[in-house]
Amino acid sequence: MADEQRLERIEEKLDKLSDAVSQIARVEERILTIFNRLDRHEKRLDDQEDDIKEISDGVLLNTKVANNVERMFWICVTGVVSFVIYFMK
Repeated sequence: MADEQRLERIEEKLDKLSDAVSQIARVEERILTIFNRLDRHEKRLDDQEDDIKEISDGVLLNTKVANNVERMFWICVTGVVSFVIYFMK
């Protein structure tokens, strides 16, 4: 009788251990899934950083071109006004 009770306790402990192992396996799968998602998010962030860098370079170039065009416009306006005033004398 004592042996039977001992065997039942051992079986219960083995069942609990089996449940714990299966829970650990599920947790490991979840962690792996989370790491995969994290890697995907990091890749997407890196891609977005690259896109932002390209856009900011384009904006910088456009700003320089716009400044040069504006400068040339005012030089032309000044030249035309000077030319008109010179011939009005």
